[in-house]
Amino acid sequence: MSLRLVVRQVPVPERLELAGKSVFMHGERKIIGSGAALVLTASGPNRVADLSRAWQEAIATIEISNLTERETAGVIGLTSIAFSGESGYQSSITIPQHTLLIENQMAIEISAEGSQENQNLVSPTGTFEIGRQSPADFEAGVRTALAAIESNQVEKVVLARDLWLPTSGKPDLSEALELMQQRYPGCWIYAIGQVFGASPELLLRAERGEVSARVLAGTAGRGTDPDVDRAIADGLAHSLKNKHEHRYAVQSLTSELESFCSWVEADAEPFSLALPDLWHLATDVRGKLVDSVSLLDVIERLHPTAAVAGTPRDKAMELISQIEPFDRGGYAGPVGWLSSDGSGEIAIALRGGVIEPGGIRAIAGCGIVSESEPAAELAETELKFRAIRWAFS
Repeated sequence: MSLRLVVRQVPVPERLELAGKSVFMHGERKIIGSGAALVLTASGPNRVADLSRAWQEAIATIEISNLTERETAGVIGLTSIAFSGESGYQSSITIPQHTLLIENQMAIEISAEGSQENQNLVSPTGTFEIGRQSPADFEAGVRTALAAIESNQVEKVVLARDLWLPTSGKPDLSEALELMQQRYPGCWIYAIGQVFGASPELLLRAERGEVSARVLAGTAGRGTDPDVDRAIADGLAHSLKNKHEHRYAVQSLTSELESFCSWVEADAEPFSLALPDLWHLATDVRGKLVDSVSLLDVIERLHPTAAVAGTPRDKAMELISQIEPFDRGGYAGPVGWLSSDGSGEIAIALRGGVIEPGGIRAIAGCGIVSESEPAAELAETELKFRAIRWAFS
């Protein structure tokens, strides 16, 4: 029996209930999913292509009854994709039992028949502790990466380290998500599959055949004094190390997009993007998809970008698997939403954590290039951990 969805206009709730929900929020658009009417899964090196094929097959059979007076995006699926094809994490697209879509001060509910499962959630307590890699081991990994760069094995590699917060059951993320949304209003707030966080980086957005992305690479901590803060931003914009790292990330994205687009354009120079804790170098990229190309087709080619893996990609991925003593799971993987009309918004799962049996693994990384220094890279991961530490403080 094929799935039947009913689309209704509903009042905008005064307060969002996020406990146990799948969430993807950015700006005025908020998507809240409850339960699972259909779950598509894939793993291994071909996980994105397999999910894309399963998604197209699924939406072709779904019946939609639109009871509103407005055109809707149709079927909405929420997706989380593993960073690596070698990961034990299962990539998925979920069509929720109930989806609440809020945008333009209106709310639409997309519902399937069936009941939701009740979940027993626990409130996480305690503080994050050192994970599977100590700070000293991370610095040693950076030195290994620098040796690989010096011997021309790679030009750039992105290394991550982890923290661990034990839990006694499935964690209730509602308070953490609300705090992240308040503190990082310009970020993509997500909780899909086993990943959650507040990502500053959009991998790809598609709407009416046009795609856009924001590349982030290059980081500096914010200053408490306004003049010092502006000096930090200016220093970041002129830092050879950070501009070097950023250039790799932009070139990686634009060169891959050119295979799927009739035109691609990027900002001539990066701009300094301000977050509450950090400055980032950022570049916006735009393009026009050629006919018959889907969002997941492009994601399959783009991921992992130089911003989260390195250059050249295959060599960087090999080095990451050798140095990092943990499975990134969905961290640094694509996360977001897809619709049956071809639209969608996919961020990169950063500034958050991965839910694992027995706890939450927070992960933060930084790009290693020839100018990198181990102590400075360790300090950068600490800056990036501020978001999740603050959300659970």
